[in-house]
Amino acid sequence: MKLPIRIELDEAPTREDRKVLERAIDDFNARTTPGALERFGVFMRDAEGELVGGLDGVIAWQWLYVESIWVHEELRHRGYGRDLLTAAERRALERDCHSAWLGTFQALGFYQKCGYRVFGTLEDYPPGQSRYFLRKRLPAH
Repeated sequence: MKLPIRIELDEAPTREDRKVLERAIDDFNARTTPGALERFGVFMRDAEGELVGGLDGVIAWQWLYVESIWVHEELRHRGYGRDLLTAAERRALERDCHSAWLGTFQALGFYQKCGYRVFGTLEDYPPGQSRYFLRKRLPAH
């Protein structure tokens, strides 16, 4: 590391820079907090291999964190979102997780139907809406 250090705002950070930050944070957490951290994905692909849905998950400290979930608009309301969550929860159970959590401002009802319960709310995020933080106790296996 060479001095002087400068701080700069980047309005379009590269995927590579974002990955460097993610790895650095993961490495720091691995050194300073007991327990392993595992990132994984669950993906939906159509017959041609095109990505049409998926879930980014993180398993740490016996919790599943659902970082993001997406289903192509034409495939919504067919149970695919529930299938993605179920696959992630199954993975979490295989890794001895006891609970899952996530944040949303668009799909509160969906997550509640999947057994998630609100434990926190951030009003006006985004403006005029609320961001909800939900959790779910996973069944013992």
